[in-house]
Amino acid sequence: MPEAAKLLLNELSQDYDDVARGLARMTKHIGAHGDEAIAEAAHEFVRSASKLADKIKAQSATISKKAGEEIREHPIATAAIAAAAVGLLGYAVTQAQRPK
Repeated sequence: MPEAAKLLLNELSQDYDDVARGLARMTKHIGAHGDEAIAEAAHEFVRSASKLADKIKAQSATISKKAGEEIREHPIATAAIAAAAVGLLGYAVTQAQRPK
């Protein structure tokens, strides 16, 4: 797997872990401070959000793998796209710094 794909997967994994920790804190806080109906609704929300985060993590791994394959199969096109992206970012930065 190319380095860029590994970095992307690592970033997404860290984001997933942050979401999971936040959901765990939310569950603990709601359980301690909510009435039964609100707590149950919040717990269902947390369960759904956790399932979604798991699904996103799995899809991110698949996308990262496919991106790595595309990069290996089309290195010239990848380099051209990267150069265009850098050029667009440079242009955006210079336009943002111009006085209005």
